[in-house]
Amino acid sequence: MKKLFIKLVALATLVSVSFALGIPKNHIVSTNWLQKNIGQKNIVIIDTRKPEAYSKSHIKNALNLPKKVWFEGKIGNIPKLYDTPQQIEKMFKKAGIKNNSIIVFYSAGIKNKDFANAASGVWSAYLYGIKKGVILNGGFAKWTEEKRAVTKIIPNPKPSDFEVEKFDNNIVASLNDIIHAIYDENIQITDARVSKFYTGTDKRKDLARHGRIPTAKLTPFIREVKKVGNHFEFLSEKESKKVLHNAGYGIDLKKPLIIYCNTGHKARGLWFVSKFIDGMKNVKVYDGSMVEYSRTLLPMENGESLD
Repeated sequence: MKKLFIKLVALATLVSVSFALGIPKNHIVSTNWLQKNIGQKNIVIIDTRKPEAYSKSHIKNALNLPKKVWFEGKIGNIPKLYDTPQQIEKMFKKAGIKNNSIIVFYSAGIKNKDFANAASGVWSAYLYGIKKGVILNGGFAKWTEEKRAVTKIIPNPKPSDFEVEKFDNNIVASLNDIIHAIYDENIQITDARVSKFYTGTDKRKDLARHGRIPTAKLTPFIREVKKVGNHFEFLSEKESKKVLHNAGYGIDLKKPLIIYCNTGHKARGLWFVSKFIDGMKNVKVYDGSMVEYSRTLLPMENGESLD
């Protein structure tokens, strides 16, 4: 009887730990979840804000890996493509990230576009085999709004032995994929930017031409969050699907989707939403996006869409 009791206690403890370390299906964690699990050894917290903001205060144990570090892979004259395996290995080893780590990414949370910083981290980790990347809903703004503890102490994690074991090309699209999608009505293309870029009225200097990829729908990623108090949180699944579908003028949630923006940053934000909140099965980011596409001789459109 005593041995049975010990086994039951051990099993209950294992179940409790497993439950604590489980991640939500939508890969979004609450401030309560993080507060509860912040000390778990398998959790790595990443602050994606600018270094100057991080140095003023941050969540305990959080390391600073800002937006720019997720865009350091370069091919020719096209900047901000995904990081190379060597860059990811070096960065993750230094951060103490292991192949089975749960990585909690958080952004500032004070603007509707902030969550793309955290989503870029989730996308990059997913690309190289780490499937347990999550985003803190509301970001640092919600954390501090709730008067939760912050610190200026910079952690010094023990380096890990992380190695890239796989490359998930199911979430990244190439220029060739875009060309194929333009002429295949079963593959959708969508533009995660705001309308001035979609219609080509912007003056962005790193684009060789202005406008959109043919057949692309306009689905700005900033519509996927709402302001709550002084911070922004994700829409619910029901709200998000409604916004993305846009009464038939947006995305068909059952068809394959390729997302682009200017550099791939905002596209990663919409990728996170469409894959994890909306449950779409086949979603890719055209990581070269308009910085690359605008430098080709391929067709572009501008003005209001006639569709």
